[in-house]
Amino acid sequence: MKLVRPLTVAITLTALTLAGCGSSADEASSKPQPSAVTGEVGGAITVWTWDGAPGTDAMTKLAAGFQAKTGVTVNSKVIKRDDFKAQAQLALNSGEHIDVLGVQPSQFAAEVQSKLLPVSSYESKLTNGLAGYKPATVEQTRKLYTGGQLYSVPFGSTGSAVCFYNGDLLAKAGAQPPQTWADVKALSDALKTKAPGVLTLVKPSGADTWFEDEFVLTMAGQKNPGFFNSVRYEKGKWDQAPYVEALARYGQLFTDGTLQRSSLDLGYTDAMNAFNTGKAALVCNGSWEAGLLKKSFRQTNGIKISSVGVVPVPSDDPASRSLRSFLDVTWGIPTTAQNQATAAAFIAYATQAEGVNLWADGLGFVPAATNWKLDASVLTGDSTAEQGYQQIQDLINKPSSDRNNLSSFSAQVGKYVLEVAQGRLSAKDAAAKAQKDLDSGLYS
Repeated sequence: MKLVRPLTVAITLTALTLAGCGSSADEASSKPQPSAVTGEVGGAITVWTWDGAPGTDAMTKLAAGFQAKTGVTVNSKVIKRDDFKAQAQLALNSGEHIDVLGVQPSQFAAEVQSKLLPVSSYESKLTNGLAGYKPATVEQTRKLYTGGQLYSVPFGSTGSAVCFYNGDLLAKAGAQPPQTWADVKALSDALKTKAPGVLTLVKPSGADTWFEDEFVLTMAGQKNPGFFNSVRYEKGKWDQAPYVEALARYGQLFTDGTLQRSSLDLGYTDAMNAFNTGKAALVCNGSWEAGLLKKSFRQTNGIKISSVGVVPVPSDDPASRSLRSFLDVTWGIPTTAQNQATAAAFIAYATQAEGVNLWADGLGFVPAATNWKLDASVLTGDSTAEQGYQQIQDLINKPSSDRNNLSSFSAQVGKYVLEVAQGRLSAKDAAAKAQKDLDSGLYS
């Protein structure tokens, strides 16, 4: 990407020395702190993000909207997700010109912390300061960094697992959207006579073992909220009773015919295709597949389903239905940014102001912006879809725990989950294997 002449903003460092001694808080506050970002909005900025966060089309809209509002040229670079971490770290280490950086949560954020400005240095430039973001998203962002200080701001969240249903197939089976596993069993029985060959529920499985882990963790969180957080943040044990019980219940669903073992051969794409072509009544996935609720999306992709709705993953107790959610995207300003004031203004525009609606209509993320509401035109007055997307927002805003996964560990655990579903391994033995892997330190 060619550089456009930037407006450079000087940043000074001021040493703050506090009286007192001893505490780590005193030591942290006595370190030099950056002064507030100052300067006029203008010139040009370079923004790095990865595909789907929020995506090339959304970034094009954001760039055009911000330029129309401010006259600023936004040079957007969208990189493949799998390549983003390595390329971003290389660019930051070499001092390459980046004014706004998409910061991937989990390990990546902590690894680039020293290369980012603290949000406190430009908080006053945000439309509503930190109050412009939902408190839960701010706290989740803090968890990404050491020392309790923010180095990026929340952008958008997703949750998993959640289920999308084919309203046409449910009507054919004479069934309502299932709330409990007993409802799912009844649906399976009805489909055998009303729609032979149609699977009841599909989800990414097969080679995509990571989602097997996602699904069982959803079930564990329904009965024991906070289980995953205890493992992730407090060094809790994976093979404790809440997880073993959820895994055993999951295996039972295949043993008693509530779910079909033939669905376990389907990878991510095959599972989605089965649902999209009317070969499955429900597909459970992440909230990032919420584009299915849009009639325009279904028409563009040749999906001949007239009505798609949303239900939480069923539970034996419908009142306990929930999911895990976490920030998928945060945005920060590198310390080497050449146009920091304009970068802060662009972040405010894209995460708190009118720019939010330029990407949120894709339904891939639930915005972190406080009091944000989806424009009514997006779902074209489809009450089932509107209720479904509201259900997704409600679930994400009140999760059972954080969806702050260790990706490689998730894929490994999913292999054991799959063996339980196939009847090849007991829940207790699967949990023990997972605990041994966690203790090995290979997946931290």
